[in-house]
Amino acid sequence: MKPTDLLREILYPLTDMTIVLAMLVFLLLGSLAGAAGLLGLWLAAILLPAFFRYALYLLEARALGQAAPPPGIELFNWFENFWSLFPLILLVACGWFLSFIANNVSNSAALFAGAVMMILFPAPIGILALSRSPVESLNPLALKRLIAACGPQYLWVPVVTAAGFAGVMYLKSIGTPGLLVNAAGIYVYFLLFTLTGALLHAKKVSVRVTIPEPLEPLEEVLEQRLLGERQRVANHAYGFVSRGNRAGGFRHIQQWIDAEEVDIEAARDWFFREMLTWEETDAALFFAQTYLSRLLGRQQDVAAIKLISRCLLENSRFRPLAGDREAAVALLRRYKRDDLLRQLQDD
Repeated sequence: MKPTDLLREILYPLTDMTIVLAMLVFLLLGSLAGAAGLLGLWLAAILLPAFFRYALYLLEARALGQAAPPPGIELFNWFENFWSLFPLILLVACGWFLSFIANNVSNSAALFAGAVMMILFPAPIGILALSRSPVESLNPLALKRLIAACGPQYLWVPVVTAAGFAGVMYLKSIGTPGLLVNAAGIYVYFLLFTLTGALLHAKKVSVRVTIPEPLEPLEEVLEQRLLGERQRVANHAYGFVSRGNRAGGFRHIQQWIDAEEVDIEAARDWFFREMLTWEETDAALFFAQTYLSRLLGRQQDVAAIKLISRCLLENSRFRPLAGDREAAVALLRRYKRDDLLRQLQDD
């Protein structure tokens, strides 16, 4: 990572509209919680986990070279991907420890301990994003391997973050309006995570650092994790589609399928059914055209017929891609599905 790359990464949260939108959402909700009195405590209890969880998702996406995920409703579920709340737990523990040192040793000792923690903090959150194991993120050997893989450039993250938070404190000291101070604080905190992820990606740490896998979760847990990841991808794709960029939305889904999915057909079927729940279901039908083309090419007859039937049920004007029309008609004739055949030929 060159100095020019570092500058670009420092500005990155302000250049990605998904992150800008997320910062505005958390800023407005935080301001509402602060102004709501006793009721604001309930809102804060919901908002804080979502805030810390989203920051870790940003790190994960940046480390994997993926687009920033949009903030979704699942962020506000306390029991959704509980591992992603570990940064909040870690910061609370660090705050308690520093307070204990300040009260029982000295302020200077607490300041020194705080500096050490700030230097080390990017390592455990980086490991957490890669392994999804809170226990592994505190493994001294794993921390050492990650820092060694990043090299001297690792120090850029705590130095930039410390400078950023110093700037926030300066803004507060000169009487800057609270809303602007809070906005700067959110920006610097997100920057800590995006910059950490960018460094991991630049150094290919996810490939080079051997971090032991956590214990194999139960099959149900793995399934829930996969569904949660698919939902995040679908939510991001919906953001593209809702803004008129259908191709971008489909491309985002395809990139996920190519990189992460083992059962590609099951994944395509899941995304198709998810699109049918969107306010505008036309995207599902366009997605189904390429999905159908793949099924026909792989001679998955039963799945292809089911897909045609579901699409025609949704919209009788559905038609396969021009290059697939003959194959679809031949398939329906072979299986004597005259009901579907009549609808396809009813132009």
